[in-house]
Amino acid sequence: MARIGFLGAGTMGSAMVPNLLKHGHEVTVYNRTLDKARPLERLGAKLASTPGEAVKDSDAIISIVLDDAASREVWTGKDGALSCAPKPGALAIESSTVSNSWIIELSKLAEAKGFHFTDIAVAGRPDAAARAELNAFFGGSVEDFAAAKPIFEPMCKSITRFGGVGMGNAFKLIYNTMGVIQVVAAVEGMYAAEAAGIDLDAAAKAFSVGNTGSGHVGRHTKYMATGKHENPVHFSGRNRLKDVTYGVDFIEDIGAQSRLGHAAVDVLNQMIDLGMGELNDSELIDTLRKIHGKH
Repeated sequence: MARIGFLGAGTMGSAMVPNLLKHGHEVTVYNRTLDKARPLERLGAKLASTPGEAVKDSDAIISIVLDDAASREVWTGKDGALSCAPKPGALAIESSTVSNSWIIELSKLAEAKGFHFTDIAVAGRPDAAARAELNAFFGGSVEDFAAAKPIFEPMCKSITRFGGVGMGNAFKLIYNTMGVIQVVAAVEGMYAAEAAGIDLDAAAKAFSVGNTGSGHVGRHTKYMATGKHENPVHFSGRNRLKDVTYGVDFIEDIGAQSRLGHAAVDVLNQMIDLGMGELNDSELIDTLRKIHGKH
């Protein structure tokens, strides 16, 4: 079993760590707000007051935090994870949804310190993480893939290697951009149905079972039809905007096109501009109602 330093006990991290503990791994957790990690301590995790303390003598470090700034802080800030000398063969794993440019920069910093760096992005909501049903997108060497796979298997239903360092993150950014576009399309479709006088329960069912259906469409149209959104918030409009912004930037940096990504950014910015960015992404429909005088 591995000794793991885990950086981040937000909604995803808090759902992932219990599965590592169940499989016998020794896990030390750092979270900026330590009290939020107390439930993990009761399950057997150790808590640390700094990232450096959390990762000392670890076989693997896993980071899953909000964005580039948070990732930079836990890795390179005061008492950051990279301040510690690694054990031979230690893995430095970034699982956060961050920009690809930061992944490449971080990989160089970690490797210069002697770590084996990999990016292992994960897809799935906290409920899927709790059920060990995440999908993991790996970027790194074949050898590091073999070393990391047993650590991630207790948390995932699939683990796919997409190529060298940066490729797991690259795929996640493209994947997330497609997902955000589906969410925004579902919101606009449901609002258009409402404006036309169509019953939203009927619309949600028809959108979900037809060729328009997907996991995103099924979940979000149900929330919009019932008016009962996730509590606590699992995926805010602001976080969706962060994801699609990173995605659009990456897609265009490689010379591809993301016109629909830009459209999703525009719609989500409407939500932010109305001060609703901390609400569930499914509540974006209320943004359209306010803008068009229907709410």
